[in-house]
Amino acid sequence: MKLRKKLLTIGALVGVCGMGTMQAHAVEVWNQGFETDASGWLDDDDFAGFGNIDQVASGGGTLGLTSATGSGHAEVQQVGPVGDESGPFSRFDGYRSVWPGGMTASLDIYLDTSWAAGEGFDLSVAANGSDGNHRRDFVFHVTQDTSSGDLLVGGSNNTNFDPREDLETLNHYVVPASGWYTFEHVFYDAGDGSLAVDLNLRDTGGSLLFSETRNDASDVLATVVGGNRYSWLTNVDIAGGIAIDNHTLDVVPEPASLALLGLGGLTILKRKRA
Repeated sequence: MKLRKKLLTIGALVGVCGMGTMQAHAVEVWNQGFETDASGWLDDDDFAGFGNIDQVASGGGTLGLTSATGSGHAEVQQVGPVGDESGPFSRFDGYRSVWPGGMTASLDIYLDTSWAAGEGFDLSVAANGSDGNHRRDFVFHVTQDTSSGDLLVGGSNNTNFDPREDLETLNHYVVPASGWYTFEHVFYDAGDGSLAVDLNLRDTGGSLLFSETRNDASDVLATVVGGNRYSWLTNVDIAGGIAIDNHTLDVVPEPASLALLGLGGLTILKRKRA
């Protein structure tokens, strides 16, 4: 059995009403393990130019990889006219226009250090606005860097739908070995009422390898930010595609509800079993 711990501290969810410190648990609202299908992910069959996703058995498919957990995973390829292509996307269990108090989105992706120079992919999880419209992207970049020869991981708020070749100049991580890695987006109150997102890279044991925090003061949780929008592989420029597994979304209770309970120093702990 594999055990992965996700720990998220929401500094803004603090209230003291004489009840002491209590622990609240995240609620898992979405889980696609790709054991039998790839439902909940949309591709070229649904919208032209959005790549291809197929559920495959562990050890099977084009890439022949053992699943991160369980007996199945998914393989993703980019399709479409050059300059007008991207990868598949998911709406999780639906877009949210109300800030839920915190969120963690997670996806396992197999990284291969033998990918050709210049190959790579981007993964975005976007925040929705309280008006129901797209608010902001939070993007992982993965590139087999041409200049350094290393497989690099970085993060930003934008994508140009091509592998980034400047990650070595930014906050980045050098992938030391091929294998499954967990890409985690943690959404929380920065402490001033604005949205902050940690882009975390973890190994199969849950250890944190890399983190990039993105925050914009204009993303006010009380009036501007809603909840999640999509999880989107905005480009997959890798011959043969990539493998993904264990796509989840957890949300935590509304801050207002927690305040009524007098929760102080809230810590959210979630365990995932395969």
